[in-house]
Amino acid sequence: MNKYQTVFRSALLGSALAIVALAPAMGAEGSGADLKRERALHGTALPAAHAGVHAASAGNASTRAAAKATYTVLYKFQGGSDGSGSGANVALDSAGNIYGTTDFGGANFDGVVFKLAPKGKETLLHTFSGADGSQPDGAVIVMSNGDLYGSTSSGGASGNGVLFKLSAKGKYKVLHSLTATDGADVRGNLYRDKSGNLYGTALFSGAGSSGTVFKYGADGTFTVLHAFAADGSDGQYPEHGVVADKAGNLYGVTAFGGASGEGTVFKIDTGVNFTTLYSFTDGADGGFLYGGLAIDKDGNLYGSTVDGGASNAGTVFELSPAGTLTTLYNFVGGSNVGGPEGDMRLNGKKLDSTAINGGDPSCQCGGVYEVSLTGKEKVLHAYVGSDGSGYSAGLTSALGILYGTTQAGGVNENGVVYSVSTK
Repeated sequence: MNKYQTVFRSALLGSALAIVALAPAMGAEGSGADLKRERALHGTALPAAHAGVHAASAGNASTRAAAKATYTVLYKFQGGSDGSGSGANVALDSAGNIYGTTDFGGANFDGVVFKLAPKGKETLLHTFSGADGSQPDGAVIVMSNGDLYGSTSSGGASGNGVLFKLSAKGKYKVLHSLTATDGADVRGNLYRDKSGNLYGTALFSGAGSSGTVFKYGADGTFTVLHAFAADGSDGQYPEHGVVADKAGNLYGVTAFGGASGEGTVFKIDTGVNFTTLYSFTDGADGGFLYGGLAIDKDGNLYGSTVDGGASNAGTVFELSPAGTLTTLYNFVGGSNVGGPEGDMRLNGKKLDSTAINGGDPSCQCGGVYEVSLTGKEKVLHAYVGSDGSGYSAGLTSALGILYGTTQAGGVNENGVVYSVSTK
C-alpha cells in the first residue's frame, strides 16, 4: 500500500463509508473499478461507525459466555510499540505460545510480529521499518525449531511487500521483495508444503494488474504460477492465500471477476494448469469472497461469500471437486451476524469463522460463528466493542480452543487477541 492507503486504512479500518465518500473524487470514469479495488483491499468493515456505541455496549467483561461458549480476551493492543490492528490469523507452538502480526503500530507504525505467552505477556519479535516490509497482513508459519515464515502486504525494495524468515534467535531476513510483475499486497496465510516451498496470493499487480498466485521455492526461486487477466475473466483480486489437497493441487478464491464479475473459486494443479471451478453470480449462490477456503480429505472446499444469498447477508458454501456448489447456510444478519469475511476453518463436522456485522444489538460489531455441515448456525460470541470489533481474519484451533484477533475494538480501537472455548 502507498502512504495514502496506509492512512486510509489506519483511520477507518476499511470503512465502506469512506469508500463511498471517495467516489466523487475518483470521477465517473473508472470509479467502479476503483471501488472494487478498495473493497477487495478493505472489505466492508464499519468499525468507525461502531466506535460511538462501544461505551454503551452491555456485557463488557473480558470473559463472557454466549451460546455455551466462553470468550476470553487474552491481550488488548495499546496502539504503541506493541502493535495495532491485527489483520491476520494467529499460530501456536507446542508450548501454547501464540504468534501473530499487526498491520500497524510498532516503533515505525509499520506493524510488528509478536509472541503472546499463555498467561498473556507480549514479546515483540520484530518491528517493521518499511525497507524490510510493512503492514504484515497474514499469519506466520511456526516451524518446530522456532523459526517463523511470513509476508507483508507492502514495503520492501519495490513497496509491493516481502516474504520473510525470522529465526528462533531473532535474526530477520527478507527472502524476496515482490516486484510489480510478481504481484503486490500479499494477503492471508502462506501455505508451506512438505518440501519447504511456500505458496501465496498477491491481491494486486502482476501481468494483468489483477493479482497473482505465486510460489517461493525452497531453493530461493520465486515463480508466478498464475497472473489474473486484466478483464477479470478468470477472476480478479485473489484473497487470503491458498489451500492444497493431498495430491498437491492448490485452491483459492478471488474477490471479483469470473463469468458474472462476482468472484470465483479456482484450482491450480501440480502441472500449473489453471481452472475456474465456480463463478458466483451475487444471487442465491452469493457474491464477493473475502475469506480463504477450508478443504476436507475428499477435496471438498468450504468458504463464504459476503454478499448475496437468501437475505443478501452472505452465505456459507460447499464446493465439490467437480465444481458443484451447495449453499449450506444463508446469513440473515441481526443477532445471527452477517457479512462473513473471515477465513473458513473445518473443525470435524463443523465450520468455524468470523463475521463483521450484526451480533450484539448495541454494537453490531460482528462475531464468531459456527455452521454445521447440515446447515445449522450458532453464534459462539458477539463482539461488544471493548472485547473486540469488526474484521477478524479467522480462527486457529488448539486442543479444542479457538484463537483469533480483531482489527478494532479493545483499547482505542487497536484490536485484541482472544480465545473461544466450547468445552
